[in-house]
Amino acid sequence: MDADEPPRAGGLRDALGRLAEGALGALRTRAELAGVELVAERERLFLRLALIAGGVVALAFALLFAGAFVVVLFWDTHRLQAIAGVALAHAIVGAWLVNRARAIGRAAPAPFAQTLAELDKDRARLSSALSREA
Repeated sequence: MDADEPPRAGGLRDALGRLAEGALGALRTRAELAGVELVAERERLFLRLALIAGGVVALAFALLFAGAFVVVLFWDTHRLQAIAGVALAHAIVGAWLVNRARAIGRAAPAPFAQTLAELDKDRARLSSALSREA
C-alpha cells in the first residue's frame, strides 16, 4: 500500500469480497490446469491407440507368414506338430502382450493427478489460514 493511498475500509463485506475473488482466481487456475491435462491425456491416448493398431496389424501379418512358413516347411513330415507349435507360440506371445498392456495401464498416472494435488494444497492452505484467523 502506498503512503498516498487512503487506508481501505476493512469491513466484513470487503474481506468476503477479497476471499471470493481469491477463491475464484484459484478455481480458474485449477480449471485451466485440468484443461491442459485433459488435452495432453487425449493426445497421449490417441497416439498410444494409433501405435497399438499399427503394431497389431504388422505383428499379425508377421505371425501369419511365420506360421505359414513353419507349417509348409514341416508339411510332409510333421504337419500336426508344426501347426500345434505355431498355435502355441502365438498363444504365448498373445498372453505376454496382454500382460504387458495391463502393466502399462497400471503404471500410468491417474488422470488429473496434478489438478487434484493442487486442489489438496489449496484446501490445506485455506485450512491453515482459517485456523490462524480463529
